Amino acid sequence: MSQGSSSPYREFKEKLRTFAQGQHGIRNPFVIAAVDPAVEHQVADRLETWAAGRTEPPEIPDNVTVQPIWLDELLPQTDVYKLLVDLGDPLATLDDETSSGERTEETMQDQLAEELVQGMIEHELGEAQLETQSHVVLLLNLGSLYPFTRASELLDELDRRNVKSTVGIPFPGDVVGGKLSFFGGESRHYYPAHQIDNPIQGVHLQ
Repeated sequence: MSQGSSSPYREFKEKLRTFAQGQHGIRNPFVIAAVDPAVEHQVADRLETWAAGRTEPPEIPDNVTVQPIWLDELLPQTDVYKLLVDLGDPLATLDDETSSGERTEETMQDQLAEELVQGMIEHELGEAQLETQSHVVLLLNLGSLYPFTRASELLDELDRRNVKSTVGIPFPGDVVGGKLSFFGGESRHYYPAHQIDNPIQGVHLQ
């Protein structure tokens, strides 16, 4: 299949480019697109190629920069991840109505998005990049963080930190009745980002 206007993969990149050139978003220049979980890593690799300006349309304008950030590489650097690894088995010995798995998930959901964004700001993004819409940030391999954080929580935190970069997140899931379903879970309304209507599938990468 050619990457024409009907390709949600092409549409995702084109919308990021449009925002980076100054178009206003619903609230911020943030774009989210559902991806078939089976091809999430392939999509991430292709987006990295596009960010480097190699053989991937559409062409990136000279005044636009694109930076991939690998969320699965940021995760082990967070304090909450290190704490949970250190605790290990003791979590399972606590005797109450909430399982250790539920406690782990609740702890990570409460703090992980905040720590990930803090890590991006401190180690991945320069001050000028945080302040300019012409810098595109691709947040990749979100599925590796499931179920501990979601695209909406990351976008909420980026908004709270007043990050002005254009941000794109491909997430493993589907669009159900206009709502986004993360890994086939309960559909929900997300942060008011621009949403690509159809999920990216393997055929769109050919």
